[in-house]
Amino acid sequence: MATTVVLPKQGMTMTEGTITEWFVNDGDAVDAGTLLYAFETEKVNYEVQAEAAGTIRIIAPVETTLDAGGTAAYILAAGEELPAEAAGAPTSAGASAPEPASASAPAKVAAPTAPAPAGGRVKASPAAKKLAADNHIDLAAVPGSGPGARVIVDDVQKAIDAGPVAAAATPPQLLEGAIPYKGMRRTVGQRMHESLQSMAQLTLTMDVDMTRAAALRADLRESWDKDGVRLTYTPMALRAAALALRDLPRVNVALDGDIVRVQPEINVGIAVALDEGLIVPVIRNTDAKSLRQIAIETAELSVKARDGGLTPDDLTGGTFTLTALGMFGIDSFTPIVNPPQAAILGIGQVADRPVFVGEQGTQIERRVFMTASLTIDHRILDGAPGAQYMQIFRRYLEQPALLLDG
Repeated sequence: MATTVVLPKQGMTMTEGTITEWFVNDGDAVDAGTLLYAFETEKVNYEVQAEAAGTIRIIAPVETTLDAGGTAAYILAAGEELPAEAAGAPTSAGASAPEPASASAPAKVAAPTAPAPAGGRVKASPAAKKLAADNHIDLAAVPGSGPGARVIVDDVQKAIDAGPVAAAATPPQLLEGAIPYKGMRRTVGQRMHESLQSMAQLTLTMDVDMTRAAALRADLRESWDKDGVRLTYTPMALRAAALALRDLPRVNVALDGDIVRVQPEINVGIAVALDEGLIVPVIRNTDAKSLRQIAIETAELSVKARDGGLTPDDLTGGTFTLTALGMFGIDSFTPIVNPPQAAILGIGQVADRPVFVGEQGTQIERRVFMTASLTIDHRILDGAPGAQYMQIFRRYLEQPALLLDG
């Protein structure tokens, strides 16, 4: 019986994926474990391997969008024919499978070979593509040493080390200044629009005195930097946010039909901005992790996000989200809730402010402040518990020794 090669479902929220590259040709002999094709979802890229040996018959060519579980190809054992349903069967919206080929004239859906002409599709891993783009390397000029002459990270690094041998070609433009609205960008836009349309969102803003937190950060950085652990204000805010959720579980909720469920775990997602959109990797059991652990994991997830190396486990299970724009000089903003979560916390820049002090308020002292903004789904979370959550969050940052406990 023919082995069906499907588009695997990666994570609870994945509904479809688009095939970006075939690493084998239609009619090739493959072994179990052979790398077959790559596909992208609205979040990340994935690769699929063969689960059986035989002859590959490709049903869905490059650029085909399939529903999760949709058929991409079949692997035929000796003497087997394509299943009858493969002939003309729709494999995605608006796409049909090719007619099965006869033995004398097999149809070919060829993956491009490397090197390819400048501007064409080149077989390369996502990490290799990212490294090439960052260093202005034309992948079409890089010999591939991976399976099927695929370009891998080591190949790009060799090109970088060799000097300016292959300057990246200018990518083709649709129109001057035009950016395709598809993939991750389209999905983020749709979800944010749906979030605002389906929820009654309310934003609460509060200033946080970060003077003590800044001093603690300075003390810790001296020793942590020696170990390669970089402490920014984001891990401190993540730790404070998670501890505040532990103290006030009614904020760590989600709407499930007609039931508001308190989540059994505290898994805080951290929004990471990419050129093509926003992605939210998750730090699981955030409240149970130390400030140092959170700092390490935050850095690792950010690198994986920008290198296209996030896995489904990295992107699912979030119960609360933190987003930061302070690095861009933003003081405050209105974050949009990431459904089905009930709240999202935005943090602005940490900056000096003059403050009146003393009994009569006649003296001026320079202190460090940050503005935090909590957006809640007012259908299931009222303003009072939202304000209470912000008070607890502020207390942890204004008494930062509490971040080191537990």
